[in-house]
Amino acid sequence: MQWSDHYRRHARYNAWINQSLLEASLSLPVADQNKDQGVFFHSLTGSWNHIMVGDLLWLNRLAKIFPILDDKIDNWPLPTQLDQILYKNLAELAKARQQLDELIIQWCDFLRESDCEDRLQYFNSQEALRVKPLPDVMQHLFNHQTHHRGQISALLSQLGVNYGTTDFIAMPGDD
Repeated sequence: MQWSDHYRRHARYNAWINQSLLEASLSLPVADQNKDQGVFFHSLTGSWNHIMVGDLLWLNRLAKIFPILDDKIDNWPLPTQLDQILYKNLAELAKARQQLDELIIQWCDFLRESDCEDRLQYFNSQEALRVKPLPDVMQHLFNHQTHHRGQISALLSQLGVNYGTTDFIAMPGDD
């Protein structure tokens, strides 16, 4: 499998599992969605917002070397804090999440094998200059989502919600 194909699959997995876990989150009363559960970003809503904040920060950085992103990311908010609440309403976030996942899929479909040689220069959240190979940035983008979805699935379990399987290998249409 080529390098770029690997991330095309990850982008599709993220879209599928984000939709599945958001549907499970939305099955709860709004009070439970927003209840402080003692996790780092407090609630389901806070955790979902943080995933989106992280994606938007990285996509804005990546837009400097990928014009396909630069043209589309301008329509999105530019987060200023890692715990920023972009969407107080989880239903609104779910719609935006689906659109952002589509953008990530489109971008990953655009990747060429030669892009694996690219390096991304950016300033991190502490304003320190960093230069990282694109494959490392890509892995971080997808691992970050996975990490926080793990926290979300734990919260859903504690709230008695059956969210189904989250396994990459169980993704529909990936035969």
